[in-house]
Amino acid sequence: MPHPLPPHTHCLNCDNPIPEDQDFCSEKCKDAYQERMKKERRRIMYFYVAAIIAIIGIGLISSLA
Repeated sequence: MPHPLPPHTHCLNCDNPIPEDQDFCSEKCKDAYQERMKKERRRIMYFYVAAIIAIIGIGLISSLA
């Protein structure tokens, strides 16, 4: 019978097993995760801005026709 694993969770960046009370296995992983999330938030913001500009543009074009 296999031995049960001790209580653990996984690093949010690299998915390595870590103690339950931690989110990251190292400062390097924490920094990499924060940078990735920053880029993801920026990408989502650009998408919303582009969508709003497109909606306004379509509204202006349709009101002129």
